[in-house]
Amino acid sequence: MKRVNKFRLRPTKEQEKALFMMAEMSAVLWNKVNYKRRQTFFAGSIDWDTKEEYEEFKKILGATTTQQVIRKNDEAWKSFLTLLKMEKEGKLPEHIKKVSPPRYWKDRNSGKRELRIYIRNDCYHIIEEGNKKYLKLPKGLKIRITGNIRWRGKQGRLEIYYDRSQKKWYALQSVEVEERRVKSTKRAYIDLGVVNILTGWIEGEKEPILFSGRELLADWWYWTKKIAKYQSMAKKINGRDTTQRIQRMFRKRQERFRHGINTIVSRFVKLCYEKGVGEIVIGDISHIRDKVDYNSKANSMIHNFWSFRYIIDRIKTTAENYGIRVRMISEEYTSSYCPFCGTKGVRRHRGLFYCPQCNQIMNADVVGVLNIAKKDGAIIPNPSWRDRDNGVLAHPVLLHSGEAQTSHPEGISSL
Repeated sequence: MKRVNKFRLRPTKEQEKALFMMAEMSAVLWNKVNYKRRQTFFAGSIDWDTKEEYEEFKKILGATTTQQVIRKNDEAWKSFLTLLKMEKEGKLPEHIKKVSPPRYWKDRNSGKRELRIYIRNDCYHIIEEGNKKYLKLPKGLKIRITGNIRWRGKQGRLEIYYDRSQKKWYALQSVEVEERRVKSTKRAYIDLGVVNILTGWIEGEKEPILFSGRELLADWWYWTKKIAKYQSMAKKINGRDTTQRIQRMFRKRQERFRHGINTIVSRFVKLCYEKGVGEIVIGDISHIRDKVDYNSKANSMIHNFWSFRYIIDRIKTTAENYGIRVRMISEEYTSSYCPFCGTKGVRRHRGLFYCPQCNQIMNADVVGVLNIAKKDGAIIPNPSWRDRDNGVLAHPVLLHSGEAQTSHPEGISSL
């Protein structure tokens, strides 16, 4: 399986000049090849011949770097044609709303080129000298880098890019690592939500686990309001909706949200691994945004804050790292019926569910995750009010996204 190591480059002034030159010329090459292919595509057929561009730029970038940029453009166009075919056949993934030809390496707001460099897998080396790491590149460049080498294996192509908002250089190293697999039939179940990001239950466990997203949500609203304030100021001063400061704030909001999600997912998957789980089953909520129209704040939470695809991707990737399989299952009607007796219940305020047959109030997210498990054929033990020694509790252990919490739920009281 493929994984990525990320490093920050710390070049000297002379090295940075060389990086800027290579990145600028790579962008010019990409845009030139892409322009020809876009024009021929709209005319009826794609011109795949790049001999002229290769001969021109290999004198500037070197043969292998020129080859990698052209190959990357080849991959982008082949991917576009595949998606175009899927669109015609009605098989396009739901999250893709529009299929467009590959774009130019140019920022639409600033008009500046996107700066990237692609290095073939056998044309760079990462070396460690004492406590320092260096990246050896073509043209005699040896640049100091910082960051952990998390994945070791067969190295793939290296991508170097310049982040204009942060004014920093980064490198992404793809690595082919051996796939792991946990040999166990034990399953864990996940129900995703907005306020409560993740509610999970592991087979054989008494208490479900709930990860609250209130801290993440509060932080997200703080940055949203701050961004709106500066957008209003920028609009009045120069008639623009964005500035470098606003772009940095958007990035900051996204990074803080994703860090919180990564922490939640990592802790739950690690717990699953420690409990011997071989498969994680997630309630599929692909259409949750369809026909959703509440008040403006609720709509913003569902359509903007709650990044469903990102959370699912993180669960799949993290579980794969531990060798745990991931499967999706429909969660239709899982929030409407009591998981213990099957009676149709009533949703109450503050995320509570009332079962008239059991005459019990339960946590609504626990109801959801237990019904997902029940739908998948898992055996749900008697509820706690029937068997207080072995029954599953109707309320979860509460965990927060903050890093100050321990990685194990033991000792944290139930809701």
